[in-house]
Amino acid sequence: MSGLDRSTTAFQELIGTMRQHWANQLYPALNQSYQQAAEGQAIEDSQAAGRQVQDLPLYHWFCFIERHYQRMKYSDPRWGLAAALSARPDWVNAQLHPAQDSRWLKLDPALKIPEYYSAVDIHQHPGNLVGADFDGLMYQASATSIHPNTRRFEAHERMAQWLQSQGSFESVLDMGCGFGKCGFPIARHFAQTQVIGVDLSAPCLRLAARTAEQEGLDNIRFEQQDALHTGFDDAHFDLVTSTQLLHELPVDEIKHLLAESHRLLKPGGLVAHLDFRAHQPWQQFLIEGHSVRNNEGFLPAFNRMDIAAAYRDAGFEPVTVEPFAETEGATRADWPYWRFPWTLFWARKPAQ
Repeated sequence: MSGLDRSTTAFQELIGTMRQHWANQLYPALNQSYQQAAEGQAIEDSQAAGRQVQDLPLYHWFCFIERHYQRMKYSDPRWGLAAALSARPDWVNAQLHPAQDSRWLKLDPALKIPEYYSAVDIHQHPGNLVGADFDGLMYQASATSIHPNTRRFEAHERMAQWLQSQGSFESVLDMGCGFGKCGFPIARHFAQTQVIGVDLSAPCLRLAARTAEQEGLDNIRFEQQDALHTGFDDAHFDLVTSTQLLHELPVDEIKHLLAESHRLLKPGGLVAHLDFRAHQPWQQFLIEGHSVRNNEGFLPAFNRMDIAAAYRDAGFEPVTVEPFAETEGATRADWPYWRFPWTLFWARKPAQ
């Protein structure tokens, strides 16, 4: 991130290098150890998978890197992102849209932030995106190191390309839009489409609005709203989408989100929520461990949830759940590196 001092930049680059080491060297070695230990055994669940590696020093080193380098990235008292950004309030403010309404931004200072969102520092992000003006900038800087072996925000670009295969859209709602990493590719790929991003986080929305202003993107705007209970009219959009939002919600809230998606869609409209879904016991064990180490407590319940049934209960039919390649070749069976199990959950609202 430009604007950080030399020592902080060097420290953050070290964190990114260790993340690559973790994904491209530690994980393949750990996976090989697991496959050897599990060979010939009937591994029926994640607990059984975990027992194959739980005593290995390599596994504990894998866990340590995932937990503590993420913590250091944010919260190291000398070179963490929080310390660096809190020391530069004038620079931070210059990167953000003013905290007032405009053609790109509509904030709601009275919006009640749900307790499930504010009570936990998800991703180990201090204050969980609602604690400081620099939260959007900090999240943006962090997001560049979350997904090794992809170009910056490549998954979101590929999502926009997939949407192009589904036709054209007049109006799009991007739920949980953050600083716009998914909404911007949609706005660029669909230049005649009006895109609205909603999020709880005013700091993220201020960064998104400033980015839209700087790029001159007139077909996207951002509003501070709860995606589960928006103020838009029924049948207002022909596409509702999100990226990495479902797994950060409790199960009941996911059901509310799907019901809201259905309410907001025009007949025949498309809903496409991109998230994670681990199927095999070994993959489930890794995701459950990640949820603990990265403060994502709702992820295991989401992974066990019958999401297709929840879509149907909300009124969608048929429902497609399919793997999604965040970079070319990532869904191959022989992909050797650590990755999130990206999955696309999509359906259309019945035309009648």
